[in-house]
Amino acid sequence: MKNTLKDYLPGFVLFLAALAIGLFVYQDYGIGWDEPLQRQPGVYSYDYLTAGKQDLFTNPTDYHGAGFELPLVMLERWLHLSDMRQVYQRRHIVTHLFFLIGVFSFYVLCFRLFRSRVLAALGFCMLLLAPRLYAHSFFNSKDIPFLTAFIIVATLCQYAFQKNKTLPFLALGIAAGYATGIRILGILWPAFIGAMLAVDFFSGYAAKERRWQPAAKACIFLIGYSAMLYSAWPYLWRDPLHHFADGFKAMLHYNAWGGAVVFRGKLIPGAEIPWTYFPVWFSISTPLVWLAMGILGIGWLCLDFFRRSLPFITNTPERNFVLAALCFFAPVLAVIVFHSVIYDDWRHLYFVYPAYILLGLYAVNKLLQSRFKPAIIALCSVQLGITAYQMVKLHPFQQVYFNELADHRPEALHNNYDLEYWGCGFKQALEYLLAKYPGEIAVTGNADPLPNNIMGLSPADRKRIKAVPIDSAKFFITNYRMHPQVYPYPTLEYGIKVEGSTIIGIYKLR
Repeated sequence: MKNTLKDYLPGFVLFLAALAIGLFVYQDYGIGWDEPLQRQPGVYSYDYLTAGKQDLFTNPTDYHGAGFELPLVMLERWLHLSDMRQVYQRRHIVTHLFFLIGVFSFYVLCFRLFRSRVLAALGFCMLLLAPRLYAHSFFNSKDIPFLTAFIIVATLCQYAFQKNKTLPFLALGIAAGYATGIRILGILWPAFIGAMLAVDFFSGYAAKERRWQPAAKACIFLIGYSAMLYSAWPYLWRDPLHHFADGFKAMLHYNAWGGAVVFRGKLIPGAEIPWTYFPVWFSISTPLVWLAMGILGIGWLCLDFFRRSLPFITNTPERNFVLAALCFFAPVLAVIVFHSVIYDDWRHLYFVYPAYILLGLYAVNKLLQSRFKPAIIALCSVQLGITAYQMVKLHPFQQVYFNELADHRPEALHNNYDLEYWGCGFKQALEYLLAKYPGEIAVTGNADPLPNNIMGLSPADRKRIKAVPIDSAKFFITNYRMHPQVYPYPTLEYGIKVEGSTIIGIYKLR
């Protein structure tokens, strides 16, 4: 069936509505703990490209590519942004815009798989109204752009295999190379696509039809992949094979984080985080109906696969759901098997969420064809409404969302889990002090969020805030990261509470 612009109109309307909301609220989000660190690879890469500086190779690296950070730095240099408040505000809106492009791409993918504008629009809303992802789409220029790139690759993958022609695989390779240029986990795509082309090769060989085409597609995919990966990651330009191998090994065995997490009421060192960390976090931070639909979709897909496996292996629309299952389970199992350290809820694995939604939509699509259709429509509508309401209520702290499976009694979340771990709420804490106290205000607090969010204030407010050692400070601001206990300071001047738990505290020292 030929697609028309009318088929994609609902997604475009939703995109414009989401963009309008984003333009209205993007200045409400503070500057996260890691944002200056996230920006560094882009700065180093830009300086290497334009001035030949070697900081890219001499300074420590976390083995993430500059595929997204380099364009962000290029933008700020082209706009001649010198004030860091402007720099980070522009970064926030561009990062969010890229996320919305990914959400629209997900609409396209869902429509092409289900041939239903209603299901495609539902998929759009399920992804957009993921509270934690939504907040991170402004200040997390590492995990969210990778999620977006992952969606775009999945959409192009469906298109390339459906068209079953050689040239679309070049675009697919370019997109997959770009994803890997953001985070090296994008290397999963050559493995997945290679496996599908291998199946097509052997099935074509058995049928004695077009034996050479899968091999040609693989070659053109690898050309596009390699060219874009090399372009998007200047760190590879000097000794590409060695540097890529180092990055791959670091990904598999990453356990160098020296911090600790609060998990189920215990402060656990980063190297000792249990394998249950992701399953628990995913279960308590995903809207309940989507969580249930994803589980049902996985079970339904397994049942259909064992009933008639051939359509789910060969080049058919059904194979995309097997691919979705791989995109969800393979990274999770890799983290467990290789004991890779993930922390800060499950942000390192946010990119598996669209695949989970797709599996949930697999179940929704089946149920809409049954006598349960009215109940499913009502259930999905209620969940969308509840989630939208919760996101408005939590604003601008949607990153602290928990579903009904978590204990919401007073301070229960604070005592059991990491909450506002990136310290974006320091923005609201500083604004509170500025509004209440005249003149200069001497503050101290967590090492990175405090200077980051002072940097995000207006020039006039910036002059009034003085970051000083604790012995000279009048106020201490904290997001309780790695310190869930109450601090032994005289007075809690102000606490920002979300879901009944304190996420930011301002202590009056003297």
